[in-house]
Amino acid sequence: MLSLMASGAQAVSADVVLTNGSEVAPNIAVLHVKDDGVYVDLEIYVEDIPLFADNLPIGWSSDFVGGEPETEQESNQGFAQAESRALSIVGRDKQALHAEIRKLEYRTRIDRASPLAGQRDPFSGQIVPSPPKDPRILFVEVFFPFQNSVPKELTIVPPSRDGEPLVTIGMQVFDREVPVTDFSFLSKPAELKIHWPDPWDSRFSAESLNRKAQDGTSTFLYIEPREVRHETLIRLRALAPWIGETIEVGQTLSPQRSALIVHQAASFLASRNPVSIDGKLVQPSNATAKLLELTSQGFQVVEPGRQVSVNNAFIGAILSFSSAELPDQVTVTWDMFDEEISRVATISNDIAGPFFGAVTPADPQFHWQNHLLQYEKASVTQIPVEQQTRQNPAIALIFGVFSAVSLGFFLMCRGKVAKRASCVTMIAAASATVVCSGYLPDLPWKKLEPPEQQVAEDILRSMVENLNTVTLETSPIARKSELAHIVTAASLGDIATEVERGLAIRTPGGSLATITDISDLKLERVDRTLKPGGFRALAKWTVKAEGGHWGHAHIRAVTFRALAEIIPESGLWKLDGLTVIEARDPNA
Repeated sequence: MLSLMASGAQAVSADVVLTNGSEVAPNIAVLHVKDDGVYVDLEIYVEDIPLFADNLPIGWSSDFVGGEPETEQESNQGFAQAESRALSIVGRDKQALHAEIRKLEYRTRIDRASPLAGQRDPFSGQIVPSPPKDPRILFVEVFFPFQNSVPKELTIVPPSRDGEPLVTIGMQVFDREVPVTDFSFLSKPAELKIHWPDPWDSRFSAESLNRKAQDGTSTFLYIEPREVRHETLIRLRALAPWIGETIEVGQTLSPQRSALIVHQAASFLASRNPVSIDGKLVQPSNATAKLLELTSQGFQVVEPGRQVSVNNAFIGAILSFSSAELPDQVTVTWDMFDEEISRVATISNDIAGPFFGAVTPADPQFHWQNHLLQYEKASVTQIPVEQQTRQNPAIALIFGVFSAVSLGFFLMCRGKVAKRASCVTMIAAASATVVCSGYLPDLPWKKLEPPEQQVAEDILRSMVENLNTVTLETSPIARKSELAHIVTAASLGDIATEVERGLAIRTPGGSLATITDISDLKLERVDRTLKPGGFRALAKWTVKAEGGHWGHAHIRAVTFRALAEIIPESGLWKLDGLTVIEARDPNA
């Protein structure tokens, strides 16, 4: 999946996977093609058990037939029969493969539902499908062995009557670990052409069944406000000759060898496929690589310590280039072509969206041109301390009138006593007018008070917005430089470390996610600080984070809980302390 990870906190996953609902169909069939046959994990919805009667031992489904006598049927004879109550697999000779039941037991269905199930999809606007309310299923593990020789073609046939499906089945097919399909509906016989030399090239005759990810090598440009990233996804079998490795179909990599290959790949790819920014050839400031495998949820990083099949192994490389401003033009010249790599899919990503293309030996350059007419780089904004004044205009007006009358009386009267009295009254009334108007300046001996609750919340919200901007900086030096505008000098080092540890959100590839929304900010507690005018707040808020790498969009909500200490300094609010207590998925 788009995994987003809050540093120092738990990992949260959020790959954007657009689904068609087949993964939550009432019945699920997951097929694995191996060297000796086809292994099927069949999840039969409890209400559909009678419609799979020919897959089950005689008498097993009698309780579900509604009183009708159950008889043994000749069910595995290809397409000739008018009705088949079985999921069957037919060879090229139209003969059905023999089915061996390996396991049979009642279970609850595997939860494959989207977190948005039952809600409106933000991309398509459609309601995301949900699984049946009744979670009960009959799990059947079936093995269809190959006889004599391995077939080049197989046809998967759902239960049907007169060519019409009897049940709704969501299907996924793997050929020697490689996903041939994403989750799809099996609504009619599906013909699979098996490519035994390399399972990556196995295909269904119906293109709609084949997986979306068909390119063995893809390259990407991400144009971010503070960096340019050139990322590459390449199948290990395609990369192996370039780094001096020999890889065979079906081979399994040990964790130790995987780590060595990843290290070799990072060094090698950092020196290939040159990148120029605004016409100047540049070198990456950082180069990383990870071992990936393609799954039904997209490309997943292989966890350390795991063995992995080379059939489905990819290297994901990320080259980062620092860029203070958004460039005008970026060019990648792809220089890795051979018999295996003759075409490389390209995608460039900026705030306007993805742009698709391809490079070939005849046209090896991949360009991005800045066509953004309006772009403003996010920056830290200082938060001024607004004077808290208490205004009472009605009383100020009354004292103002008294002051004016006293002035008139002072000018008109001639007696010393009267003049002295009117002068004292005028001065007192004028002073009261200034005080009640709220324009009395702060005096050195005036005690600073912390802000009221709502004002403190507004200050903290502005501070959180600034901290989110700071997390976009790609280097510690740049991060500290931005923090210096909103953090006290004494706490700068500690807070910079805490921001990276607790607030920076990264994708599995290591790139920084962008915060696009802050919501539900609440102050759980507000206390005075030892420093006059400051406040200490225990607060909670939720952010929406977006990021992308290797062609996948990642969107996730993360709820933070933190203790922040904010004080006034030289007319500005400054952060004097920060402890991120928690970063978690709000739906967990």
